[in-house]
Amino acid sequence: MPFVNLPLPSRALAVSPRPYAPPRGMLVSLLVMAALAVALILWQGPGLWRDVQINQHPVTLRMGDVRDGECTTRRGITDCKARLVYSYNGVDYDTYTEMAFVDFSSKDYDVQVVISGDKPELATLSLGLEMLWNRLAVFAVFVLIFIGGILAMLFQTFRSMQGNAALRTPARITELVPVAITAHHGQHFSYRGVGPAKQDKKTAQAVLDKGQEPLMAVDDKGEVRGVAARFENVALPVLLDANLDRLDLTDAERSTALDAFHAEQAGRGTTLPKGAAKAKRTLRFWHGLGIVLVVIVLAIAAAFAYWVYYVTSTQDRYDSLGMELNNMMPEPLNVWGCKQLEARFGDEPAPFGCTASDFQSWK
Repeated sequence: MPFVNLPLPSRALAVSPRPYAPPRGMLVSLLVMAALAVALILWQGPGLWRDVQINQHPVTLRMGDVRDGECTTRRGITDCKARLVYSYNGVDYDTYTEMAFVDFSSKDYDVQVVISGDKPELATLSLGLEMLWNRLAVFAVFVLIFIGGILAMLFQTFRSMQGNAALRTPARITELVPVAITAHHGQHFSYRGVGPAKQDKKTAQAVLDKGQEPLMAVDDKGEVRGVAARFENVALPVLLDANLDRLDLTDAERSTALDAFHAEQAGRGTTLPKGAAKAKRTLRFWHGLGIVLVVIVLAIAAAFAYWVYYVTSTQDRYDSLGMELNNMMPEPLNVWGCKQLEARFGDEPAPFGCTASDFQSWK
């Protein structure tokens, strides 16, 4: 049974030029995300690579001098910078280090100068090695977000260009399908298929001419949907406008199709709400927010599970990720975790997150 009664001719139909559009603000968004990715790599990449090398053969200098050391925390991201002055094997060195990591505390850090035993010109703070996994995780997450956003936008742009090229040749409409209008800004509309199959849920963009609105219908379930046409030579459906101006129809064909469509909608006893094109935008927002919340909950659950493993079962009390998670825990959980670690490693120096004011003994 068809989604709506919209009798269109069975012949091949031409579609208005560029029926698909790239994502809104595509060029600006690409430039911004690329700039952010490059800035992040230039800012944190060299320091991370340096500390990864140092971590292979670290040497702590008791007499190393940390000058102008400063850490600032904003919204959970701590940025530390310092000038490092030291001597090793009769050679004097003067270098600069900077690092960023996630830490919601505002405490002071006790640090020492650590160099690479293989390349003594590479120096960092002991804090940089303690937070190495933390820093790598933060770096990877942000780089993946920026690069993933760029690739997703390029993919959608390529797909729209491919569809526009295919529809330069008239083609037959194979079916009419319902779509959800997920967002729109002016004449730029984003829509998504709502069919049961995975391929029916792809998203697409369309820019309608000035004064045009999407053709909206109320389906058998009472849901307000956009009406899109699937053509024989393109996978993505084309969003139709309320007057069918996007299709190359004669006046008689257009009038016949719209009369039948409006008669069917009126016969269902429902009235389309004003601003129907916006009706699903809020739902789309909450759907996206729900996905984000699920990801956050899963990440928190994974972090908590790793923390439990670290404090109760680990054989390495200096596990970087475990120490950082334990340090970030609320005080009652941190105290409990430190007691578990002390029960197994009480005869040895305490790890980061469980140290007293002397940064050696257990708190």
